[in-house]
Amino acid sequence: MTRIPFDEILSKLPIEQIQQTIHEYSQPLTERLPDQRLQPVAEEMVLGILGSESPLITQMARQQNKSAGEIWAAAKRSYRFLENKRLATSELYEGLYQAGRQAVLREKPDYLVVAVDPVNFEKPYAQAIEGVSVVHKATPPDLGGQARLAHGYPAITATLVNTQVPVTSYANWYSYQSEDFISQNREIEQAFQTTVRLYPEYKIRYVGDAGLDDQKIFAQVDALHQEFVFRASHQERIVEVYNERLDRWEREVLGDLVESIPLQVSFQVLFAHAGSTRLDTVSLGWFQVRLPERPQQSLWILVAEDPTFKHPLVLVTNVPLNSIAIVQQVYNDWRLRGRIEHGYRFDQEQGLDVEDMRVHTLERMRRLFALVLLAAQVVFVIGVHWPPKAVLWLRQLGGKLGLKSDRDGPYLLLKGIAAVITTAMTLSFIFLHPFPFREMTCG
Repeated sequence: MTRIPFDEILSKLPIEQIQQTIHEYSQPLTERLPDQRLQPVAEEMVLGILGSESPLITQMARQQNKSAGEIWAAAKRSYRFLENKRLATSELYEGLYQAGRQAVLREKPDYLVVAVDPVNFEKPYAQAIEGVSVVHKATPPDLGGQARLAHGYPAITATLVNTQVPVTSYANWYSYQSEDFISQNREIEQAFQTTVRLYPEYKIRYVGDAGLDDQKIFAQVDALHQEFVFRASHQERIVEVYNERLDRWEREVLGDLVESIPLQVSFQVLFAHAGSTRLDTVSLGWFQVRLPERPQQSLWILVAEDPTFKHPLVLVTNVPLNSIAIVQQVYNDWRLRGRIEHGYRFDQEQGLDVEDMRVHTLERMRRLFALVLLAAQVVFVIGVHWPPKAVLWLRQLGGKLGLKSDRDGPYLLLKGIAAVITTAMTLSFIFLHPFPFREMTCG
């Protein structure tokens, strides 16, 4: 058998390039750490999350270089990082936001579309750990196909969704039981305010699902002089609509106006779901309204009808819909909101499995959540900014079949990255601890 030197094998793996990408992207975070000795620990933890595809400390430690110590030593460094009293968790999240800001400034979009969405993470067997709450989970549903109540933790993120690298501008993992929790509306307001503070030079358009259809939330965005596009769920709401013939504002039920609105423009839209795409014709209609409680605030209602859906999509926005181009832009921006759902699935399910973290205090969970979000962004950075041939190589290593039906999303890329890290760390272990072949002999 040909003996290939260890360094020659290791040089064929892009492990140094992955580590360099982690180092460069996480630098805004590591620079905020109170001790320089914590900087390599944070980078090792991100590398461990990517290599193990898990937030479990022992699994993360298994993916770290054995020349720096055995698995227990690596795990102990991670535990000490998570419980370090000199490290402020807020500084960890601020570093996460600043890392994302660098990625955004590199792309230089005209304006920002930010999806704000609360989410519940389930901890099915957790009943006694700190701050565990009862949360509402729709996926997976119960045996009757309905949403259910489960043990877990609520969280919220604000994600920039019109950039190639979807980055986080606000995140929090919290508990209904903790003293610092005020309300979910307060968390949403914090997401708005933090995003504006991070990107003062940009016009920001917030997009959200029906949970953000609330007059208080409308007022929060208006106070920041920004824009919003939310899915309207309260169609029983009383609104005022202008009667041009009588030159006055009249009160109507929003649902009645939606049913009678004339559709003014149609265009074709490409929908992608579960690996398949279809081209549908979407018809749009829109009109201006105002709320009786806030007559000074002008709102617009955008109705989108698709023949393949039973009910029309109804959006409420403070963007003046004065032209067809603006109407299409608002509709397309709201459609970008789906990217935050894909991000949650990547963090939560077959990607980084954030629900499986097993630290026992709320503060440790929050710190680990920040590192998982950073690791997820590193995957997108590699997918966007590495050379196409290098990214293809990682996807092929991750299981890409080379068929037209392949989905070149972050999952195969993560699998390839994890394979590189696992292989490199296995080789480093073998180099230091060769397999005891002599013990296998008899006699």
